[in-house]
Amino acid sequence: MALLFPALSCALLVSLSLLMPAQAAHHEEDKAGDPLAAAAEFPLLLRRTTLIVRDIEASLSLYRDALGMEVIYDQEINRRHATEDREQRLRLIFLKASHEYVGVIGLLEYEYGDPEHPSHSKPVRREGFTPGNAILLFNTEELKTKWPVIESAPGVEVIGKPALREYPGYGTAGTIRVLVSTLYDADGYILEVNQILND
Repeated sequence: MALLFPALSCALLVSLSLLMPAQAAHHEEDKAGDPLAAAAEFPLLLRRTTLIVRDIEASLSLYRDALGMEVIYDQEINRRHATEDREQRLRLIFLKASHEYVGVIGLLEYEYGDPEHPSHSKPVRREGFTPGNAILLFNTEELKTKWPVIESAPGVEVIGKPALREYPGYGTAGTIRVLVSTLYDADGYILEVNQILND
């Protein structure tokens, strides 16, 4: 199936938000303080995105080992199944990128420890940049170093290797130069792993 790319890359949208001078100046003093207190002035805080995965260890190979996220929570949860007369095992992991209050990713594997369960063999959908799909965007200063480990992580399918893209900047910021890479993880989630270039 041909991939349908949006008119503007997610890299541009995130880069523009990073370059908004008023907002950056407003929060400069709060960076070293309590992040929850700093966020209290906003009516809504997006803390975490949780991905339901088939094999949590395969997911850790990408998010922890290749991207460098840090595990901040790792628990096995045993509970009564909602519709069947049995106990269900789940494993839930939270990983942080730069902060433990925002930008956190959760990995959740239902039927943990039962690799033969049908949920683990559900077909992976790789439908490209189409409605109903989300894109997880990461910025790094080490894309060239991380890339060989990223593309060799279990189940990863590369959409586009790192390539230079240029976008008009916000206000007087000029041109934004971004090294952009795109891929699917083992469960078909789309990732952009990008590096904003300063030279």
